Amino acid sequence: MGRFSTEEIEEAFAEYRRRGEQGHDWVGWGELFTDDAHYEEHFLGEFHGREAITEWIVECMAQYPSMTLAIDWHVVEDDKVAFYIWNLLPDPEGGGKSFAFPNTTVIRYAGDGKWDWEADFYNPADAERVWTEWFTAGGRIDTPPDRSLGVVPDTTPPVPEPAHPREEILAEFEKYRERGALAVATGDWDQWADQFTEDADYYEHHYGRFSGQDAIREWITGVMKPFPEMVFPVSWTMVDGNRVIALIPNILPDPAGGDEYFGFDVFVILHYAGDGKWSYEEDVYNPAEAGRAVNRWVKAGGVMPS
Repeated sequence: MGRFSTEEIEEAFAEYRRRGEQGHDWVGWGELFTDDAHYEEHFLGEFHGREAITEWIVECMAQYPSMTLAIDWHVVEDDKVAFYIWNLLPDPEGGGKSFAFPNTTVIRYAGDGKWDWEADFYNPADAERVWTEWFTAGGRIDTPPDRSLGVVPDTTPPVPEPAHPREEILAEFEKYRERGALAVATGDWDQWADQFTEDADYYEHHYGRFSGQDAIREWITGVMKPFPEMVFPVSWTMVDGNRVIALIPNILPDPAGGDEYFGFDVFVILHYAGDGKWSYEEDVYNPAEAGRAVNRWVKAGGVMPS
């Protein structure tokens, strides 16, 4: 249980949105962090303290005057807010073509309208691709922003309705976690893939999109083959209707048997479809972080199966 009421957090989050997403008042937005806040931007770096966060965000957003933002959904639980946000660029030709990429964020409320932690997750290659397409289409640094742009529709399936009992969803998520552990232990990812519906969709922000249980099975079996010892502890979980949000680090064991960390964080979104099945998964992370973790692991003595 969190220390603060949902109502207080929602009110603070509305102000966070008003200054940032809606107003682009980045100095005022930075003031919403505590003096000792910690900000993890999983591509651009980590920032410690309100002053450093404010300095960074002001300089960063000044480079993108044409970009606007739109939050798709958010979830409040245990003093945290997790949300899905779109980064949007106007069509230089005025024809309504979409130039956008999403990212996921989690922030932690500290009371008195302040936040003491934020973490952003996205694939920088998505951002680079969108910006390249936009510049190729005629976008320029002085292209006026389009504040009418909103959430990009139909990019992910809707959350199934009606909502199943929270207790059922949490129990099935625990089974999801246990199946992952069993797959690591046995090397058999079939039972993990079997928990998805036949028509499930899977959006992996590095490897792409997979449609159907068979495609998910083929992909997960292939991608996990080089990493039979990787484990997936769950840092935290949030539930909103049939949507589950979790932070799931992907961790390789220290080859020297010590406690050196070889891992990277993944923001996971799941849709529960009932009867022990999941109809959607989305994994959001920076693949470069994954690559650095694997490279360090190999240099430390980790060996991939041939």
